[in-house]
Amino acid sequence: MFTNKTSFIFCCLFLVFFQLKAGGYQEIQQISIRFENQSLESALFQLKSQIEKTNEYQFVFQDKITNKTDKINQNFEDKTLAQILDVLLKNSDYSYVIINNKWVVVYDKSKDSSKTNQNHESIPLSMKGKVVDENGQPIQAASLFLKKESITIMLLTEENSTHTENDGSFVISTTDPNAYVIVLYLGYLPRVVHIQKAGLIKLEPNVEIQNKVFRFNKAV
Repeated sequence: MFTNKTSFIFCCLFLVFFQLKAGGYQEIQQISIRFENQSLESALFQLKSQIEKTNEYQFVFQDKITNKTDKINQNFEDKTLAQILDVLLKNSDYSYVIINNKWVVVYDKSKDSSKTNQNHESIPLSMKGKVVDENGQPIQAASLFLKKESITIMLLTEENSTHTENDGSFVISTTDPNAYVIVLYLGYLPRVVHIQKAGLIKLEPNVEIQNKVFRFNKAV
């Protein structure tokens, strides 16, 4: 049986999560930022710092950023977040997706060497997989969504999702062999996985949200 305090915290988290999933995408206000002789990693972290100070976005670097590109010398005036990321990540091993005007997930697309259909032919594909937490325990009722390879801005709603079963298992179908699976679960960071590698998806805790709940819990 939940205590009043626990119930209140749970309700607050549920409402936040519901708003994130139900809310429509609204492009962030225009941004001005300058990069001077910086590595890709340094530029992305500078962008992250500036954005998170003034907006509700949370950046997620799903993979380690390695610097294979030339130094970045670029001045952006009144550009959107998507426009800046398009330039920074062009010709790199990385891609991104902006989710529900809340998360920016940057991931290493070069790891997806399992792509089997470079011509993007429509081939029916049904993938069975499992979602687990950081300890390998199954996650029930995680939400899963399909993302086309070229899509970088997405609105995720209950209408276009499927969910994991009690044992964390799921089945997701598509005709795009190069699609990605996006996984969302309350209290965990979103994860983007190529569909050919979605057999086992491990989520990592959202430390920022957990810290906020911990501080709130101490204050109540």
